[in-house]
Amino acid sequence: MRDLSGRIGHLFKERKRLHLKRNIITYGICLIVATVLWFLNTLNKEYATQITYPVRYTDLPKGKLLVSELPQEMTLEIRAHGFALLRYKIGTSFLPIVFNVNSYSNGILDKKDMLDYTLNTIDIKDRIAAQLNSDIKLLNITPETIHFQFSRFESKVVPVQPRVEYTLKKQYMLKNPISVTPDKLTISGPASVIDTIQSVCTLPVRLKDLSKDITKNVSFEEIHGVQIDDNNAKILIEVERFTESKKNVTLTVKNLPDSLQMRLFPSAIDVTFDVGLSRYDQVTDTSFRFSVDYKQITKNTTALNVTLGKYPPYIQNLSFSPEQVEFLIEKKSNKR
Repeated sequence: MRDLSGRIGHLFKERKRLHLKRNIITYGICLIVATVLWFLNTLNKEYATQITYPVRYTDLPKGKLLVSELPQEMTLEIRAHGFALLRYKIGTSFLPIVFNVNSYSNGILDKKDMLDYTLNTIDIKDRIAAQLNSDIKLLNITPETIHFQFSRFESKVVPVQPRVEYTLKKQYMLKNPISVTPDKLTISGPASVIDTIQSVCTLPVRLKDLSKDITKNVSFEEIHGVQIDDNNAKILIEVERFTESKKNVTLTVKNLPDSLQMRLFPSAIDVTFDVGLSRYDQVTDTSFRFSVDYKQITKNTTALNVTLGKYPPYIQNLSFSPEQVEFLIEKKSNKR
């Protein structure tokens, strides 16, 4: 009897639990349905809000370079149903606004002297609205104005400057000045920038203990807003052994009146210099010109400074002695 009573109680409790579970499930379904209906009703309503669109600029005027920074986004004040806004939030249904510069400015920027132009975005509201989803009504645009500033596109030829830092091994010297190919090139860009550029430099090259010729391909230093018609240059560095040489060079006198003659003591000077072995035989006494100037003479002058007038460009470490010479001035004799 006691066991039967317990079984009946257990069945009663199980039935009560199943009934409660059904109620919970029914309530949950009702809640979900109500939420979906509320959500759909909400999406069906119309809202005013702001959305941000990226901007892509096309059809810029030919022969000019844009030097002002343009906004890369536009904030649009719109009115739309919730469904359209939801598509925007999901993010794949909106393409960038294509900003046709020449068309939107009515072609005025194609005029040669037109370098500045301010566009009121309200004037192109209908054109921008045409690019939006048909479910969206455009109310306003930010920024209210877009400023275009251009510079004329110009070109000119400038020299190339090689930037080379180097050291040489002992008893070596440059055979020729460092050369670069091309030594000139054409650059193009805004006139306001091009006018200030006098040369184009290569990127720095650093070399140590050179004892033989070397060639390096090197790029150019970047100049913001300027196009260079070559990508790189070739730098050639020629080196050779050198030796010390000496010459004895006769002095000349500048600005001496025809009625006078001048004797110098000494009349020649010793010249010492380094020269590459390949050019050793090319250097003679006549490769140099040293002189004194008669116009330096004053009442108290006893010696004249020796000045260098000419020397071979490929020699190094030139020195001469003495640096001053004494003199004697005499009148020329008149012979009949």
